[in-house]
Amino acid sequence: MLIKILLLHYAIMSIVCAIMHAADKRRAIKHRRRIPERSLHSMELVGGWPGAIMMTRLIRHKTSKPSYMWTLYGIAALHIVGIMLLMWWGTR
Repeated sequence: MLIKILLLHYAIMSIVCAIMHAADKRRAIKHRRRIPERSLHSMELVGGWPGAIMMTRLIRHKTSKPSYMWTLYGIAALHIVGIMLLMWWGTR
């Protein structure tokens, strides 16, 4: 049951995060006010990192900014380690 809730949470947050990345890319092209990186990273931190990684590759958004990508991958690594620890703890 917990795994289903976790997967649903990641799916919903990934969709929200992907939409935010697409909106930020659109704003960048139109030279409009951008979504702050802090907001993007916050959404990634609460579970939207899979959608963020997908969108950075799909629409080539923020890929040329190493500091942004390092933070994104760091967030993803934290989540992966956390999931592994939950799985390990659940089997004990």
